[in-house]
Amino acid sequence: MDKTHLKSLTSKPGIYKMLDKHRNIIYVGKASNLRNRVNSYFSSTNNSIKTSKLVEKICDIDLIITKNEQDALILENNLIKKHKPKYNILLRDDKSYPYIFIDTKHTYPSIKFYRGNQNRIGKYFGPYTSVNTLRYMLNLIQKIFKIRQCEDSFFKNRKKPCLQYQIKRCSAPCVDYINQSNYENSINEAILLMTGKDESMLKKLSINMNQLSEDKKYEDAATVRDKIAMIRRFTQNKNVLLDRDNIDILTISSKENKTCIDVFMIRNGLNMGNKTFSFTIHDNSDDVYILNSFLKQYYLKNTPPDKIISKIKIIDKSLLKKLFYKNYKKHVDIICSIRGLYKELFYTCQENTDNRLNRLLKSKSNLFSTVIKDLSIDKIINNVICFDISHSSGRQTVGSSIWFDNNGPVKKYYRKYNLDSVKSSDDYGAIQNIISRRLSKLKQENNLPDLLIVDGGKGHVKQANQVLQDLSIKNILTFGIVKGDRRLTKNDRIIDSQYIDITKKISKKTLITFQILRDEAHRFAIVAQRKRLQRKQFNSKLDDIPGIGKTRKIEILRHFGGIDGVIKSSIDELKKVHGISNKMAKIIYNYLHK
Repeated sequence: MDKTHLKSLTSKPGIYKMLDKHRNIIYVGKASNLRNRVNSYFSSTNNSIKTSKLVEKICDIDLIITKNEQDALILENNLIKKHKPKYNILLRDDKSYPYIFIDTKHTYPSIKFYRGNQNRIGKYFGPYTSVNTLRYMLNLIQKIFKIRQCEDSFFKNRKKPCLQYQIKRCSAPCVDYINQSNYENSINEAILLMTGKDESMLKKLSINMNQLSEDKKYEDAATVRDKIAMIRRFTQNKNVLLDRDNIDILTISSKENKTCIDVFMIRNGLNMGNKTFSFTIHDNSDDVYILNSFLKQYYLKNTPPDKIISKIKIIDKSLLKKLFYKNYKKHVDIICSIRGLYKELFYTCQENTDNRLNRLLKSKSNLFSTVIKDLSIDKIINNVICFDISHSSGRQTVGSSIWFDNNGPVKKYYRKYNLDSVKSSDDYGAIQNIISRRLSKLKQENNLPDLLIVDGGKGHVKQANQVLQDLSIKNILTFGIVKGDRRLTKNDRIIDSQYIDITKKISKKTLITFQILRDEAHRFAIVAQRKRLQRKQFNSKLDDIPGIGKTRKIEILRHFGGIDGVIKSSIDELKKVHGISNKMAKIIYNYLHK
């Protein structure tokens, strides 16, 4: 298997499907970080016999991105049951996921743990992936709302309140200690809490937590904090469609002459995975034509679900609906307007298709082919090195050296340098220091790059040229990439070894290649520099996010009950925090998951 594209996988949560040479699924797994998890299988530290045998059989890997790890767990389970992969341990008892059940036909309904067929009259909430969390929340609901959990037979025969009333876990409706109207209000409030539509209880708990903290009752405050975190986890949207419809979501992504189409299948409200299709387009057909042609051919062989959703306009929509009814005796709703309930789900599916197309293109392209062509270089470029520095107001300066080959980053050749010996705010001295140290070592190893890039202008390129001259190194091309006007990416400029601006002579693709290298070197330098700072002082992970000051940080931490709750939250949940806009929620989410 070609492992080079693994470095560019997404770091988002989801599932991965490992395929053999016949493209049969041999293993399905889930991960909170797909890049880290998939790469761990190919690590030299992985000595498991089972894993070694699995890796030998892997010829390709498919990904499906999900909104959170809970969704990934459910999808993983569904795919394992469906495909029965060779290297997965199948669930022999075939247990269904647990729900919370409210028996609405009773005058004083109870709230209970429930698992099995949903043939009883009442309301179901779920499914949920953690039994322990569900039981904890049932207990918490009992404490907060004092709703009964006893059996109906026990309820009918009570003459006086039971122990649950004495310990304030029940309002004793069995002996009329609460009227029907007030009990119904408690049930409705619990329903709002379970569906994530009521923030009042969380606000009260947050106020209580802050008060306990001010009173220096830290253990009690921590207990309340944990309750907030559990409620957040419990009320988290799990992308389960409440109407239990059967739905197909069609997404398309095209670039150059490659097109990817995915059919994501939702059955009984649960994500059952997707079918993937890839095409090489030899004419100038647009996405509308391609998807319409695909849809007609696909549903002549596959039974359509209740709803088909696509952002692309379906030209023969009415004709297709008639055809579906004639062939399958069912009315199929074709939806081309993405809004409401389906909007977020659709864009998660579209992200998967875009991600798959990018991986397909990367696996078939040479990263530096356009660079060679644009710069009229008469030799093959196999390896490129890029340097950058990062500091905090001139202090804690750190240098980075990153290495790319034709397939992307090569992490084993990454290096970081502490530059305490370099004069404060001396960028030229710092860049010369790290270039000299790195190239000296590479020269000894007989492993010099073909091209060298520095994050900077003429002065930085001059320092690189001086180091090459001092070390008597020839045949390495040097370039600098200068941050553009107002630091906008589109205004970046490229400087060659003769200190000439060649930006207008190169293609956009070459410019982007230089920017990718610069940004990776910058990222690596910043990460190293931040780690140095964190060793000197205790910081919240929110402190380094632009736009997050002390007030906002406190508001976010109060809302989620701690940094762990913030990290596990989605963009929608972050938007619920007072003062956090949709744009800021995305910035926070992307920063914490990069």
